[in-house]
Amino acid sequence: MYDLLLLGSLITSDKTGYKLQKIVGSALQPMRKVSSGVLYPSLERLEKEGLVTSTIYEDGRKMKLWHITTKGVDRFIELMKEKIPSDAKRNDMIHFKLRSLDSVDLTEQLRILDEFQLFIEKDLMFYQKAQAEMIDSQVRFPENAERFRILVEAYELDIQIAKTKLIWIKKQIADRK
Repeated sequence: MYDLLLLGSLITSDKTGYKLQKIVGSALQPMRKVSSGVLYPSLERLEKEGLVTSTIYEDGRKMKLWHITTKGVDRFIELMKEKIPSDAKRNDMIHFKLRSLDSVDLTEQLRILDEFQLFIEKDLMFYQKAQAEMIDSQVRFPENAERFRILVEAYELDIQIAKTKLIWIKKQIADRK
């Protein structure tokens, strides 16, 4: 999963591991951090696969600078073209791809945005259906009406977030056409 973000981060310029850790951390949800124990083994694996190279340079202290190879750029493009999985990593993958949209051609940008739109439209339908069921349950089970009211409100938040995402996606698509 981090391959896409690491390679995409190196497309624009060479970076230190510290800088890559900051970029990856900022691409994840605010409370998630990427440890050095995850980052550096990933970079070393990418280097063994010939997707990145590293050089040591000194700027008052020794640092390792990571560089994407031609093979790495090709792999990055392949990863951008892959379908986004419908699993727990879905949101991270979408965010990673959105952060690298400028690194692929217009056709691929639109495909990614269309795929994101389909996910959000499905989510919205799910939330709306679940909310309707909770509204019905409020009536059918008055002894638990307060619990169902809270669930209705929670689904309302999910619905509003999904609608906002759809507005953003449609604007991105329109701006590219």
